[in-house]
Amino acid sequence: MTDQRSFARTVIALSLAVIACCALTFTIMLLAGSPAVQPQRVLDQDALARAVLNDVESDAAFAKPPTIDDVSCPASIPVEAGREFECKVNGVGDGNSSGLAWVKVKIKDDQGDLSLG
Repeated sequence: MTDQRSFARTVIALSLAVIACCALTFTIMLLAGSPAVQPQRVLDQDALARAVLNDVESDAAFAKPPTIDDVSCPASIPVEAGREFECKVNGVGDGNSSGLAWVKVKIKDDQGDLSLG
């Protein structure tokens, strides 16, 4: 009878130790800012539109310079180095110009620096 009690106490003690270790690990990960806990960073849409607009300002495809309202980029783009996408600039054209331009954007690093072209 005492052997059974001893075994049960050992199992309970080991279970409590495992639970304590798991709780401690979770707490450390939470306080350290684990990547799973941090929110995903996305590009600022207004700053992206301004950068694209500055890239096409001197383009001959437009009868008059486009405005920031003419820029259309994908929404909620995660900041990941090497990610590429295109933005569309749909301005005013005339008979000789289309009034449309596509700008290829590449995220250079995890800080959100862009390469336009």
